[in-house]
This record gives sequence, structure tokens and C-alpha cells, in this order.
Amino acid sequence: MTELPPAHFRADVLVVDDNQANLRLLTDVLSSGSYRVHEALSGPDALRLAQSARPDLVLLDISMPGMDGFQVCERLKADACTRDIPVIFISALSDTDDVVRGFEVGGVDYITKPFKFREVLARIASQLTLVHQRQEIEALRRQDRQTFESLSRMKNEFIRMATHDLRNPLNVILGYTSVLERLAVADEHRALMDEALQAINGNVEKMRKLVTDMLDLAQMETSWQFKPAPVSLAGLLEKAVGSFHLIAEQKGIALSLTPPAGDTTVVVDANAITRVVDNLIVNALKYTPLGGRIAVRAKLRGQYAIIQVGDNGIGIPPEDAPHVFDAFYRVKQANNPDVEGTGLGLSIVKAIVERHGGRIDVRSKVGAGSVFSVVLPRGSRS
Repeated sequence: MTELPPAHFRADVLVVDDNQANLRLLTDVLSSGSYRVHEALSGPDALRLAQSARPDLVLLDISMPGMDGFQVCERLKADACTRDIPVIFISALSDTDDVVRGFEVGGVDYITKPFKFREVLARIASQLTLVHQRQEIEALRRQDRQTFESLSRMKNEFIRMATHDLRNPLNVILGYTSVLERLAVADEHRALMDEALQAINGNVEKMRKLVTDMLDLAQMETSWQFKPAPVSLAGLLEKAVGSFHLIAEQKGIALSLTPPAGDTTVVVDANAITRVVDNLIVNALKYTPLGGRIAVRAKLRGQYAIIQVGDNGIGIPPEDAPHVFDAFYRVKQANNPDVEGTGLGLSIVKAIVERHGGRIDVRSKVGAGSVFSVVLPRGSRS
């Protein structure tokens, strides 16, 4: 036996039939089943009532003059306000083609005349139960979205508060280390003093970098205001790569740039995209050993700019590759276990690229290196 919708779900049913006797009969049957019934004798009347009454279900005859039931159903499904209302066809037409057409135009069920009252009520109850279940599922989805958005706001607010609150004590620590550096210390304690101050300064700098990255990532995912403007991609890359030549040389790594040819104008936030390149080069420097190579290449393809940062370093294991853009995710490898970082650099890169309407991916092979590819629209999204 078909389960009826819950008692609190008292449904409105629109009955459409050009035969007054049939209409009255169906109305009486449905009213006895505690449904609120709306009647229409023609297709145009049915469309007007569907707009005003917004029924939970339509019971629709097919053979009507002027506008038949198929046309009515097509019009209902074409309207955003009524397309989700289930339509059950009820007709003397029992040919397979008619039944199939009923489903093709959007009907959910098809009852042939002469019908049995219990069958009509059972099929209506079945469809209304589905309607009610879909509404409950959608309500749960909305509730889940609201809960997620609320938790996301709380997380971002916590990050903002924590990072701001952490900056002040870090600055105080740095201030006092500066004071200590100027104090007179006995010669036998000077080496220990210098070592302690160096450790304090180094660890404070790590914490400050983490705080800055956390705050930047939270802002980029929510309220960061990018300022896109026309800029030479070749010039941007030359400046970004140039700032790493000395570091690469000190690490014994060859760093090269192949800029795009021709007009390299792109509309981007230059500071943000510079940070993308910086973070990708820093990442490559961490995982490329002495004597390795890092190549930055760029090209223009139609309306897109493609920036690639490749290296011949240790590579990324296949199980780690899908997670490298996750916040705080760190790839741990036995041959390079002590690489330092916040685990946020690639997350920031991804956030910047996606805010520009672009995408980023990585191809990597253990022992052979990695290539990070950034694809950006050349035009502005502002």
C-alpha cells in the first residue's frame, strides 16, 4: 500500500479536464482524500491557476480543445515557477506513443481512463510523498549550507583574530632581542648569547611567516580585493625570477626564464600574480637538490596566458599529488625530510589563481621533478 504524505502536508491538487462531469467526479474523489482541489476546464485556465495557486501536483487530461494536455505540460515545464510541479496525465489515450510522449514532455505518471479511484489516489499519494521527501532533502541541504557557511565564517574570523593577536607579541619579542643585542655581555658568554638570539630571531620569523600566510589565505578566500590592470607578463616574470637568481646560485641551482613572445599584455593583479610565481619558485628551490635546474616558462594561447614552473627535483609521490594544494599539507620524503615551510604556499597560489578565474595543476614523477602549470584568462574579470 502506498504511503500517504504526513498529515501536516495537506496538498493542493490542480485538476484539468474540459469535461465538467469528469472534473466534478475527480474533485469529489480528491476532496474526500483531504486534498485541496483547484479546477480548470481548459489549458489557458490551468496555466493561470498554476501560477496563482502554485499547486503541489497537477492531474491533467490530454484531449482538450485549443491547447491539449501535452502543450499545457510543456508550458508548465518551461516556466521556472512551475517546472518542478509534478504532472500526472489522465486520459483515454492508451496508445504507447501517447504514453511515451507524456513522459517526454515532463509527466511523472500516466493513468488511462476508465480509471479506478483507489488507483488515482494511490498514484497521487506516491508522487506527493516524493515531493515531500525532495522538499525535506532540500531543506536539509539548505541547513547544511547555512551551517557550513557559519562555520566557515567562524573559522575565518578566528584566523583573523588569532593572526592579528599573534603579531603583537612577536613584534615585542623581536624588540627585546634587539635590546639584548646591544647589552654588554662577558666575552665567555657572547657566543651563547649570539646563538640564542639567532635562534629566537629565526623562530620568530617562521611564526611571523605562518601568521602572515594564514591571514592572507583567509582573506583571499573571502574578502581580498584584487586590483586587475594591464601589465606586461614578460616584465612581471623577469622581475619575479630576477629576485631569485642569487638564492638559486647560492644553492647551486640553475634558474632560467623563457618569456612569451610578442605582445604579452595581461589584465591581472600584478602583485598577486608575482606572489604566485614567487611561491612556485620557492617551492621548487626547496625540493631541487644541488646541481638541479628550475625553468620558468610562459606562453600565450588565444585568450589565455600559461605560466609553468618546472624542476628536476625529487618529485611528488602519486598519493601526495592530489593534496599538494591543501592548506597545511606537507609532502614528506625520506630523501628530503627537513624541508621547512608553513604548508600554505601552494594553497595561497591556488586561491589567487582561482580568484583570477584561472586554474592550476601539477605533473610530477618521483626522482624526475615537477611542473606546475598556471592558466590565466588574459582579460579582466572585474
